[in-house]
Amino acid sequence: MSKLSVSIIESVYLIYMFHFFKTKVDFNWNILPNFNNGIFKHLVGNEYGLRICPFGRQAIFALIFLLLIRNFNVISKKIIFAALIISFVLSLMNLNAVVYLIPVWLTEIWLNTK
Repeated sequence: MSKLSVSIIESVYLIYMFHFFKTKVDFNWNILPNFNNGIFKHLVGNEYGLRICPFGRQAIFALIFLLLIRNFNVISKKIIFAALIISFVLSLMNLNAVVYLIPVWLTEIWLNTK
């Protein structure tokens, strides 16, 4: 499978998970700092709905852009890994985002280490 195909699949997956996927499952713990206000407001508890805040829904486009543009311009592996680390740190504000990003992180690590 080509890198472009993988990038497209990852991008569609991220758009779906961050913009359309609704669930009752909440992975957030009460021990984490409360980032649940303003543009960081997201559902908590067992209410059915979208679990990603407005900031996360917009910020994910930066990662999607990088995943797609790397197929047309040369982007070093260091920049890809930096983007993955930044996405990990930012997603710690909402553990649902961490869970949604795990497949992308694993795929990117696998692609960039072989």
